Amino acid sequence: MANKFYYFGFGSNMLARRIHIQNPTARRIGAGKLENYRLDFQGVGSNTWLGAPATIVPTPGSDVFGAIWEIDMCNLKDLDSQEGVSDGLYIPINVPVQSLNTNSEIICRAYHLSNQPETIVHGQAAAAAADVEVPSNRQPSHTYLKVLVKGAEESGIPGDYVKWLRGLKHNGNHVEAMELKLELSTVKLS
Repeated sequence: MANKFYYFGFGSNMLARRIHIQNPTARRIGAGKLENYRLDFQGVGSNTWLGAPATIVPTPGSDVFGAIWEIDMCNLKDLDSQEGVSDGLYIPINVPVQSLNTNSEIICRAYHLSNQPETIVHGQAAAAAADVEVPSNRQPSHTYLKVLVKGAEESGIPGDYVKWLRGLKHNGNHVEAMELKLELSTVKLS
């Protein structure tokens, strides 16, 4: 394993077509659950996605589902580059992820935004309160959210989590080139 590492993709990198663009050696191990973190979005948006990117934020009692990948070390720099590590956008961390296939814990590399959101606007509790305002800098694009939904389904993420992803507030922006490249035409959001 010295020439490979495990990676937990909770955003666009749940989708095989997406992760293989820059990390061709990635091999999906299966679905995983990261406990005591929440999925959130923050930022002015990327040129690629035209909306806020995903991050994981320590939050007791919350869970994030994603894909566990085994990747050759030769792609580590590519993954760091994709995540904007050298630009200070994301910070790599190691997290214990529960494999849903084997029920074992796997230490995975993951990335969280260097500028983490402080309030919860996307959490399950926030979703129950319909009047929660989601600021524009906390909304992913329509296209990015479709990538998350397709990747979650492809990875075998539990249906309740996929349903929650489908219902997240997005900014309505479409990135046609990525929609075509990642074959998103059949993905429906709430």
